[in-house]
Amino acid sequence: MSDIVSRIKKRVKASALSKFVPAPKTSNKFSKSVFVGLASIPSREASLRQVVKDLLPQVEQLGVYLNNWDEVPSFLQNPKIMIARSQDHGDVRDNGKFFFIDKTEAVYYATVDDDIAYPADYIAKLVSYQQLLGGSYAVGVHATVYPTVIKKLLRDRHLWHFEHEVGGLLPVDLIGTGTLLFQRAYWQLNYSEIKNPGMADVWFAVAANKRNFGLWVVPRQANWMRPIEQEDQSNNLFSEGRLDDTVQVRALGDVAVGSTRRKLLEQIVRVPKVGSLLSIRDIDALVLAANKVALAELEEVEFRLFDFAVLIHKRESNPTMDLRLSEVLPEYVQFLLRRFSGRVYANDIDFVKHYKSLLKKIGRANLPEFALRDWDYLKIR
Repeated sequence: MSDIVSRIKKRVKASALSKFVPAPKTSNKFSKSVFVGLASIPSREASLRQVVKDLLPQVEQLGVYLNNWDEVPSFLQNPKIMIARSQDHGDVRDNGKFFFIDKTEAVYYATVDDDIAYPADYIAKLVSYQQLLGGSYAVGVHATVYPTVIKKLLRDRHLWHFEHEVGGLLPVDLIGTGTLLFQRAYWQLNYSEIKNPGMADVWFAVAANKRNFGLWVVPRQANWMRPIEQEDQSNNLFSEGRLDDTVQVRALGDVAVGSTRRKLLEQIVRVPKVGSLLSIRDIDALVLAANKVALAELEEVEFRLFDFAVLIHKRESNPTMDLRLSEVLPEYVQFLLRRFSGRVYANDIDFVKHYKSLLKKIGRANLPEFALRDWDYLKIR
């Protein structure tokens, strides 16, 4: 345990000098750095047209893999669009999203689906959150937390669906590749790593675990993204996964994809900015996920491993914090860990009451960001 604490202390010290880019509200300034890859089938021509219309203004280039199309539709005849066809390279289904990974020099590579409506600030938001986290991390909107041992791909999991609200950056085990963005240079992903067609999400999660790279779901309002309804559901990968997920479960199990409460906290303390923003709302979201997949309780002896790192992150990022809040900060961090532990602590009710009273005395205008988020989440008036 002392060796782990020592490593975190060194990491915290080294990362304290890092500067992070805040997430913009709306901006397309990153468009020259992003390549988007997607795959499509003929029955989704109308929704593909909409996806292309949504995303093309946001990116430098877009690659479309056409599976079993008789001809290239006219709306794809654009100098910013690269085309690949199954007649030349085979029917690779959703793997086609990654076909262009070595055919671009863009800084960021994003993968999308042909049946989702993407907002005008989609790429800018994902890039800004990826920049906040750092090069080896991938971000997405549709994401899953699994137990340590995965028995079913689409059951016994906690899913943050792309239509649902998420309040903060949270670590996950798998990102739906219809909502994914990462930095090419850090990942050095090879198209050959995306193996059996029809399970691109799984293969990217496997690639992340092999590299020990983190996956994160990004904050957003509900319905920031919406599905585009399809009449033809015959080529539905979700339905196929429900019928037979043997290969997917084996692939994830072979590299030990899955979470523990400790692993989720370790992901957070590795990123100083995330640790500094960690709030009660984030902890409650993680508790919901951990309880849903029945993760084992966090031992009290592990608290000291994490409370040091989170405390340092909050102090380093908020040097002008009100003294009254600074004094209660160690107890606040302990409260977060107790709340996430899976155990019940009777005195936590008293702490919440005291904390809410303290925030009211300090005043909303004088609070750091994590406390502002608590103010809203606890509905302080």
